[in-house]
Amino acid sequence: MRRTSLLAICAVVIGGAASAQDRKPFTAAEMQALVGKGLSVNSIDLEGGKHFTGRVNLAANGALSGTLTVAGQRPIALAGAWKLKGAQLCRTLGPVQPEEVCETWLRSGAKEAVIQVEGKATSLNRW
Repeated sequence: MRRTSLLAICAVVIGGAASAQDRKPFTAAEMQALVGKGLSVNSIDLEGGKHFTGRVNLAANGALSGTLTVAGQRPIALAGAWKLKGAQLCRTLGPVQPEEVCETWLRSGAKEAVIQVEGKATSLNRW
């Protein structure tokens, strides 16, 4: 049930992605400055948290921890790892996404980024 719900959320988020064409991606140097010493991020779907919310801590040593809350369900503890590959943040989110996923962060505010995966906007991060 949990995996089915999470896959459905991913499909909704990816399918309902807002256009991010006018936003500039962070550069590799900017991403290093932003996350290199660690960063706590609040994440929501592109519909303002209607489908999911999350809180992720990106530790300076490459560890990732946090929670994901799918609407109507209990929070799921997340654990994984992250690293920068150029300007992309590549991470695992066990148990939800144990495979590596690389994100491009697009500027959308002073402390906010639209997250793209494979060219599609998937969520909004605030720190």
